Amino acid sequence: MSFRRDVRVIRATARKDLHLALTQRMLLVIGVLLPVNFLVLFMLFALNGGQAPTAVVMEDHGPLAQKLLTAMRGAHSFQITEMDGAAASRQIAAGKIVAVVTVPSTFDSDLDAGRPVELPVTVNNLQTDFTNDIRRAIPLTVTAFYADAYPGQVSVQANEVDLHRADTGYIPYLAVSVAVLSLLIAGILQGAFSTAREHDSATLIAIALSPASRWAIVIGKLLAALAVNSVSGLLVVVVVILLIGSMPVHPLQIAGIALLLMTAFASLGILLGNIVRTRRAAIPLSIAIAMPLFFLSGPFGPPNWLGPVQAVLAHLSPAYYGIAAFQYGFHGFQTAQTSLALDLVVLAALAVLAAALSTLTLKPRRST
Repeated sequence: MSFRRDVRVIRATARKDLHLALTQRMLLVIGVLLPVNFLVLFMLFALNGGQAPTAVVMEDHGPLAQKLLTAMRGAHSFQITEMDGAAASRQIAAGKIVAVVTVPSTFDSDLDAGRPVELPVTVNNLQTDFTNDIRRAIPLTVTAFYADAYPGQVSVQANEVDLHRADTGYIPYLAVSVAVLSLLIAGILQGAFSTAREHDSATLIAIALSPASRWAIVIGKLLAALAVNSVSGLLVVVVVILLIGSMPVHPLQIAGIALLLMTAFASLGILLGNIVRTRRAAIPLSIAIAMPLFFLSGPFGPPNWLGPVQAVLAHLSPAYYGIAAFQYGFHGFQTAQTSLALDLVVLAALAVLAAALSTLTLKPRRST
């Protein structure tokens, strides 16, 4: 009888939360629009972010000068536009380009005669990242040009061995991280809001006096949150696939990982709702907690590449393990120092722990 009663409680709680969620469409809209907005903003910042806008003034159009231009295009560091010297001067003075590379009119003839060639490079060193990109890329471009134009005369050449079959663009990498952000925000927001509503409406007093077990109520809320969050999560994943073109390498694993992430994040939301106990605080606190967890987790690249402090802090965020698992599901590589199995174990342990704490804290306020 106790088991049957708990099943009825789970079903009734889930049905009630789903019904109320349909009347609170704002939560679904926030869970979808906020991550999509972040994705669009990150894309705007990332587009061409790795390539410095550069003007090339071709005063010589000989075959060697063309080989140098080809080497620059193949360096993956320049966004090249050919223009004359006057236009290039105006563009760099207006701050529209980062550098001007001038190929002198005697480029081919000096090289054929064995004379040294000076390659003028004007750099707008206002922004350090772009400036350093130019300073690194120009010598590498010259080396690549010389190896191609005079084979056998360059004694040392780099032999790149890639760990992965294909490069992953920055935007596809970032889009997968934003998909995890959508699950994080939607899970915490839905769980916290639905639970805080119970405290606001004082229905927990009736629950406390009823024979219903608290764990059954928490499971019912979890099921309702999963149903609601699956809609927002699916919409964001569809946007990532259709807009970015990131097709999952392991689609079934993506579905399983998403379910685990939604369970963990919704459990955290229910726990937060039991702590704040008011809808007025549930929404801003959910977003205020989700955003730092997201940015700590290394959404822009493996955090261990950024330094030891960032790597340690990233391990404190559940989104770190979620992003690593999602990157594996979408792109087939491991970005975290932890293994995929450990990522899933951590997320499962978080879900169980948060659900257990939610059960313990699901009690009405003490009367004053």
